Amino acid sequence: MGNFKACFCEDVKGLLYLYEASYLAIEGESILEDARDFTTKNLKESLKEVDQNLVNLVAHALEMPLHWRVLRLEARWFIDVYERRPDVNPTFLHLAKLDYNILQVTYQDDLKHMSR
Repeated sequence: MGNFKACFCEDVKGLLYLYEASYLAIEGESILEDARDFTTKNLKESLKEVDQNLVNLVAHALEMPLHWRVLRLEARWFIDVYERRPDVNPTFLHLAKLDYNILQVTYQDDLKHMSR
């Protein structure tokens, strides 16, 4: 019938992925525009029913789509969110922080050389 199935509302992660993808639409793609409206409405409603980790991701995505953000700042945000998860992998977290910090030092060195 051209509408989205109501059963899709139960898959919050799937809704979140569809919401993010809907922002990649080009002008006139009505299906993705409808998908954005559908997912926005249902993601807002799902905020009351899902665990806190997913609530953080959904609320963050509803503020602004991921691909519109500055990726390096987003990396830092995701590190902070991942750190609070109960199933955090300490090795993975350590590597993510190390990668972030190494790049920050590289940026600082570049800035230092450019400002001479």
